[in-house]
Amino acid sequence: MPLPTPTSVDEISAPWIEEVLRAAGAISDGRIADVELQPIGAEVGFLSRMAVARVSYDGPVPDAPDSFVVKLEPAAGAFRDAERETRAFEREVLFYHDVAGHLDLRLPRVYHALFSPEASVLVMEDLSHLTSGDQVRGMRHSEVLATVRQIARLHAAFWDNDRLSALDWLPDHDHFWTDGYEANWPIFAREYELRLGPEGLALGESILRHLDWLQARVAERPSSFVHSDLRADNVLLGDPQSDDAAVIVDWQLGNRSMAAIDPTRLLGGSEPAAQRKGHHMEVFTAWHEALLENGVTGYGFEEALEDFRLGALHCLLIPVKAHAFVGDYTSVRTSRLHDAQVERIYVSALELDAQTLLPKS
Repeated sequence: MPLPTPTSVDEISAPWIEEVLRAAGAISDGRIADVELQPIGAEVGFLSRMAVARVSYDGPVPDAPDSFVVKLEPAAGAFRDAERETRAFEREVLFYHDVAGHLDLRLPRVYHALFSPEASVLVMEDLSHLTSGDQVRGMRHSEVLATVRQIARLHAAFWDNDRLSALDWLPDHDHFWTDGYEANWPIFAREYELRLGPEGLALGESILRHLDWLQARVAERPSSFVHSDLRADNVLLGDPQSDDAAVIVDWQLGNRSMAAIDPTRLLGGSEPAAQRKGHHMEVFTAWHEALLENGVTGYGFEEALEDFRLGALHCLLIPVKAHAFVGDYTSVRTSRLHDAQVERIYVSALELDAQTLLPKS
């Protein structure tokens, strides 16, 4: 009888990991003698908990992995409720099952993936030797360029095609960021009025008036598989000249929507203004060129640029929802992360002249 799935980091045991590795074909002989657990990602992943599990065997086991990342659902509470409501863990498990194999993209190997009402878990290749992106610190311009070239490979592979249509579990134009904007905006605007400035505040007010228009415009555009939460905390960075230059992780909010949402989310939320200044169009160009190089046709420069600006408008929804979502999560890092993304996302949209797309009324 299989061992029960862990529901907390403390429940991850040597026998359970050994059972997982045998089922995955990662080991056949030898036994795991001990496991050392190191929680990671605190205050970064709101919809999961993670730990690095380092194992020792009772003897030589050639080619056996000695460390893994184990990803569990969040503890009971607001974040667990949000994860269940959005089917976030289920989406990530199905991404690795149904999507990852179609991609020319560096992703962690998955040894075990399970979602169920009782407990859900992912056991993945340990990539902790890479540098974890940090959204508070932000990303270098070169790192953003490397990442958008990677996400463009995903977009191209599922660009408005039968492969995308076959993913019947994938939500259409997920409204996770949209829901609650009208109710949350007044509180958000009062707190951030001075940091947004008159232009940013006017832009947010215009989104409030034209929210239905924005959702309709996004829904009209060609769709692909969209990460939807592409930001520094969900990127691992390695040698710029290697396959590990930018490894995108955390696919819990994946959905079927306009592809430009991903690069504008990364540009707006994770590249500080000093890095981005005078170079923001380079991010668009890198993404668009990578789409064409990977097989997308009939998607010209001007059409793509309009989608990019539309994506920047969509990303204005994110800090308003996040403000309500993490309002009671009072850690210093979470507050700094939220402040950083608010200011960056609004400035980025204005830099891209995204407001010119909005109806004049």
